[in-house]
Amino acid sequence: MKEKKIDKSKLLTAAVVCILIFFFVGGFLLGLDRVRAMEGTFPPNEPEESLTPAPKTSAEAVDYLSAVLDKALNGVPRIEYDTYFSTDSDSLITDGSEYLKKTLLFAMDNFISYISSVEEDESALTSVGFGEDVRALLVLPDITADDVVSFTCNYIYYSCPSCGETSEEPLAFCEDCGSPRAYFMKYRDEYDIQLVLKNDEQTANSVLERNFKPRTQAQIAALTERAVDGAATVSVTDVTYDTLAIHAKVHRLTDEITSLRYIKDMTVESVVTFENEYAELGQKNIGLSLRETKAYHFTWPGISLSESKLVIEPGGTDNLLATLVCADPLVESVNWSSSDENIATVDADGYIDVFKTTGEAVITATFDYLGKTYSDSCTVYVRVPVESMKMKTKKVNLAVGETTMLQTKVSPSDATVQTVTWYTEDEKIATVDADGTVHAIGQGTVTVYALSDDGYYRSTCEVNVE
Repeated sequence: MKEKKIDKSKLLTAAVVCILIFFFVGGFLLGLDRVRAMEGTFPPNEPEESLTPAPKTSAEAVDYLSAVLDKALNGVPRIEYDTYFSTDSDSLITDGSEYLKKTLLFAMDNFISYISSVEEDESALTSVGFGEDVRALLVLPDITADDVVSFTCNYIYYSCPSCGETSEEPLAFCEDCGSPRAYFMKYRDEYDIQLVLKNDEQTANSVLERNFKPRTQAQIAALTERAVDGAATVSVTDVTYDTLAIHAKVHRLTDEITSLRYIKDMTVESVVTFENEYAELGQKNIGLSLRETKAYHFTWPGISLSESKLVIEPGGTDNLLATLVCADPLVESVNWSSSDENIATVDADGYIDVFKTTGEAVITATFDYLGKTYSDSCTVYVRVPVESMKMKTKKVNLAVGETTMLQTKVSPSDATVQTVTWYTEDEKIATVDADGTVHAIGQGTVTVYALSDDGYYRSTCEVNVE
């Protein structure tokens, strides 16, 4: 029998494929094990308190909105203004054919974009710069608590303490990673405040008239004239104002308003007479919901550093970048300082030098603009940082009433902060002391983990209580 020759090129290809599969499967399993064990860095939940507590009633919301707008009037923010329209395609109603309705739906986005771009008054002011009089542009809400039907102030969300998965609602456990611990509360940087207002009869002193400047039928028809020019004429037969709302976003740490929107929802009914090549469509009744939004966007002067915390090894260096928000930012105008020059010094360009002494210093950058000083700071920790932390034991079996001590290894061995904080996922099964001693309380399986006090590295041990 003739001996079969081996194709070395095919053998090499097969070997490479096997190696790739090995690494892929191995990497996947390793990653899966890492997710299951919930290793990695997990900074503690330390939400910053707001400068002003979140409003809890309509009256508080109205007062707070008035206060932050008063701050804008007396401050020097830049403001940009825009008016735009939107609609819900499901609201379109016509007595024409289904084909006509589909055609109108197809053209809806272009129509809305067009009427949003129409300038009713080309000389109207659309922005004011830093330090200019914002009263020339900004229309303040004229409302009281009695004008408010309902209000919301959203800034809270929730996060799984084990894997970091987020939710808008507080959950008792995490479906993602299986952690039995309840989600903890976290804060967004901004208050998102929405006031839904009364929509009374259109009188001279109604909420609608005082705040939203309702459009007449002729004004709404005028918006559409050029959009359908040559294809149809539009006669608006009725305009009903539905929902009126004021929506604001405020940075809760500074009470600086970042956006203000006046929103009015209308139902518009019209008679459309098609002409020229569309004349065969005749005259149709068309109605739709139309939302008009008048929006103000606020930008506040300020300075922000590239980092809020830095860990630098003794004798090392690092640098901070300062970003200025103003009309003509000049890096040369930034002044740098250190709270303790025996720990760290900083030069005129933000370069930091630290000495051999461990400790901490606050680096501050300031600049003067329009008669006010703005600043931001970064805390510099001088120490040998923790790079990793591992639990020496990954799984233990205990009987109810037994104890065992878990130990961790922090790397590098000369890290300045060697301490860890201990946690248990379920104290009904096992508790853990500050020194890592685990006490078996009840039957079940629980994850006990340690969190390094520097770097927030976490490592876990599975405790099975029989």
